[in-house]
Amino acid sequence: MTWVGAITAIFAALIAVAQNDIKRILAYSTVSQLGFMMAGVGAGGPAVGMFHLITHAFFKALLFLGAGSVIHGCHEEQDIRHMGGLRKYLPITFATYAVGMMALSGVPLFFSGFWSKDEILHSVSSWPPSRGPFILLAFGTLLTAFYMTRQMCYVFFGRYRGHGVYLQVADSSSARVEPVDHSEQAAEPHESPPVMTWPLMILAAGAVLLGFIGTPLWPWFQSFISGEPLEGSGISLPILRIMLFSVILVIAGIGLGWAFYGRRSIDSTQQPDVLEAWNADFFTLLRQRFLVDEFYDATIVRLLRRLSVAADLCDRYLWGGVVQLAAWIALGFAWVDRLFDEFIINLGFNEVSNGVRDSARYLSFFQNGQVQRYLRVLGLSMALLGFLLLWGCRS
Repeated sequence: MTWVGAITAIFAALIAVAQNDIKRILAYSTVSQLGFMMAGVGAGGPAVGMFHLITHAFFKALLFLGAGSVIHGCHEEQDIRHMGGLRKYLPITFATYAVGMMALSGVPLFFSGFWSKDEILHSVSSWPPSRGPFILLAFGTLLTAFYMTRQMCYVFFGRYRGHGVYLQVADSSSARVEPVDHSEQAAEPHESPPVMTWPLMILAAGAVLLGFIGTPLWPWFQSFISGEPLEGSGISLPILRIMLFSVILVIAGIGLGWAFYGRRSIDSTQQPDVLEAWNADFFTLLRQRFLVDEFYDATIVRLLRRLSVAADLCDRYLWGGVVQLAAWIALGFAWVDRLFDEFIINLGFNEVSNGVRDSARYLSFFQNGQVQRYLRVLGLSMALLGFLLLWGCRS
C-alpha cells in the first residue's frame, strides 16, 4: 500500500504539471493526494491518512469550486492559457483560491495541508522497509507546489488573454489545432455572485483552521481515530527535521513555479510552456498522461473488443446453435408424442369407448322400463328353458 500510494502520488503529480485545463489539473492533483493518503495509511496507520483526507476535502473542494467560479467569470473558458490577470477581476475568488493553493502546497504553520502532509512525510520517513516512498513523496510535495504555482500564474497573474480568435489545441493528446472564436468573451471577466463566493470563504476558513486539530502539540484528531487518550507529543527533533525539510520543498516548488511562470510574461495563448520549450518530447509525454489512455486502448480495450466479438460469434453460432438444436430436438419429441397420443393412445381409447357405448346401446333395448317386455322376455326364457330340459330328458 505504501509503495502504490507513493508511486501514484508522483505519477499523477507529473501529469498535472503539463495540463492546461483548470479542472484537469485539480483532478490529477486529487489522484496524487489520494496516493499521499494511501502511503500514509500504509506507513503510519489510519489516523495519518484520514487526517489528510479530511483536510484535503476542504481545500480541494475550495479549489474545485474556485475553478468553477473562474470558469463562470471567464464565460465558460477552462483553458488556463486563455485566462490571466484575473486577480483584479475576481478578487474574492483569487483570495480564496490562493488559500486553497497554499493549503494544498503545504505552506507552513497556517494552512491545514502543511500539518496533514507533514504527518504523512514523517510516517513514511520512519517506515522500516524502505526509504523509497519517502523520496517519491518528497518529490511529489515539490511538484505539488510547482504545478499549483504554475496554475496560479497562468490564471491570476499577467494580463488577460481571453479576447480575440486564437489557435487552440483541440485535444491535449493531439498535435492538431483548430481556430476557436473567443468573440463571446469580449466582455471582461467578472466576479461570481455571493451564492458562489460565500461557500468559497467558508471552505477557505476550514482550509486554514482544520489543520490545528492534528498538530503534534494537540493531536486531537489522531486520538479520536485511534481511541486513545489525548496526549500531545510535542515537536521532537525528528519531527522538526521533517517539518523543515517539508518547508524547503514547498519553498523550492513555489520558487521554481514563480521563476518559470511568474517572472516571465505570458503574452499569448500560443506561447509555448517553459517546460515545453526546454524539453518538448518529455512535456508532450506528460501532457498526454504518459500515454496511459493510448496504452489502455491498445491493450485492454482492444482485447475486450476482440473478446466481445468472439463472445458474440460464440453466442450466435455455437451457443445459439446448441440452443436451436435443443429446440429442434424438443420439437421433434413433441411431434412424436403428439402422433403417439393421437393415433395410438387416443385412437385405442376411442375404439374401446365406442364398443362400450354400442354395447350399452344394445343392452338398453332390454332395459327400457316396460313390464310387458320384461314378462315377454321372461316367458320366452322359461319356454326356452323348458324346451331344453325336455329335450335333454328325452335324449
